[in-house]
Amino acid sequence: MYKKFTSANNYTKQLIKLALPVIMSLLLQMTYNMIDLYWVGHISSDAVAAVGSAVFFVHLGTALCSIVSIGTMIKISQSVGAKDVDMQNKYAAASMILGSIIGVIYISTLFLFSEQLISFLKIENQWVNDKAVLYLRIMAIGTLVSYVNIIFTAILNAHGKTKLSFKAVLAGNIINLILDPIFIFVFDWGIAGAAWATIIAWVVSFIYFYGIIYRQKLVVFNFKGLKLDTYKALLKVGSAGAAQRILFTFIAIFLGKIVASFGSDAIAAQKVGLQIESLTFMIVAGIQQSLSIMIGQAHGGKRIVDINHLYVSALKIGAVVAICTTTIFLTIPDQLIAIFVDNPQTIEIGKYYIIIVGLSQFFMTLEMITGGAFNGQGLTHYSASISIIFTSLRIPLAIYLCSTSLGIYGVWWSISISSILKGTVSAIIYRIKFQKLLKANL
Repeated sequence: MYKKFTSANNYTKQLIKLALPVIMSLLLQMTYNMIDLYWVGHISSDAVAAVGSAVFFVHLGTALCSIVSIGTMIKISQSVGAKDVDMQNKYAAASMILGSIIGVIYISTLFLFSEQLISFLKIENQWVNDKAVLYLRIMAIGTLVSYVNIIFTAILNAHGKTKLSFKAVLAGNIINLILDPIFIFVFDWGIAGAAWATIIAWVVSFIYFYGIIYRQKLVVFNFKGLKLDTYKALLKVGSAGAAQRILFTFIAIFLGKIVASFGSDAIAAQKVGLQIESLTFMIVAGIQQSLSIMIGQAHGGKRIVDINHLYVSALKIGAVVAICTTTIFLTIPDQLIAIFVDNPQTIEIGKYYIIIVGLSQFFMTLEMITGGAFNGQGLTHYSASISIIFTSLRIPLAIYLCSTSLGIYGVWWSISISSILKGTVSAIIYRIKFQKLLKANL
């Protein structure tokens, strides 16, 4: 439940208290892929390239689910702030129906068109293509369970129950950690084993999530009498943020296609680099989600002044994170890559990914936290528009830079430059909009 604060320290403490379980949950979620990557990396760089290629489309499915999950978290958190239990229950039930519909459609798409999706990347190595298709089809089986888990997380976090969602993710992660080496090497299932381990882990998390929500009685999933306006409210708030994530994933796929033209080592280097960079992303995403929840509750409770205090406190926390991760990325980039692969060429290419992208970590943090402030107020179209415009620049920028002496490193620079632009523009626009909001409520 939202609390009224009296000092900057209170804002910071409450943000950290709420954010820590979210960050731990996201980091554990990230370790699903990192654990797979670690064990798959012991097969070969081609195996890493296969999983990395398929994961683009797994992430696309997660982005599609965010159409529902973003709206769910924002609308339920606002209902919590307004103390409207009936609307909390309605939004929760509507989110499950919408998530299930999207999940079934996406599962069908993956099964029917997995070969065409992977072939779009134009990977020359046929073994990599075949294994990527296999991994993608197996992962499709668990998509619906993954969607429900994402929505459960949104519901729990909107109520401020971030510790509970962390425990559910932890339970699944432990199972994944145990099963990965067994399935991949003991059973000799290879890449398929990594996929099956992840699916079983999702099922364990689902059971834990359901048990928590049932025991806590946070929401009642009453699917009778839901009005069209309830669905519209979720989609209206969630669609902008989802469009941002979906486009981001499509752009990542296009960039992956460019990277694939430089060979399997480049694909593996990008995959490993993305996983390492996601350390910053996941930590800041936890702060962003917590900020959205607290601002959503403040917005629902008509506490306008608290919104700016929360935003400034979140920026300070994010700045510390960005400084620390940038220092690490610039100091030991090759050692970080070498944790996952031992191919010298892959390490060399991946090292420069970490260095170049490391230069933009503060600006990525600025963009994400500002986006959280926008989202908590239901103004998702602002952060989405900024992200869509400047993230789209990555493709033409990458094409141009790759044609110069930079080669593959041109892709890394396109990512870094666009992040710097997004962070700068987001902060400027938010400041202008908040000043107008403040004056309107004086």
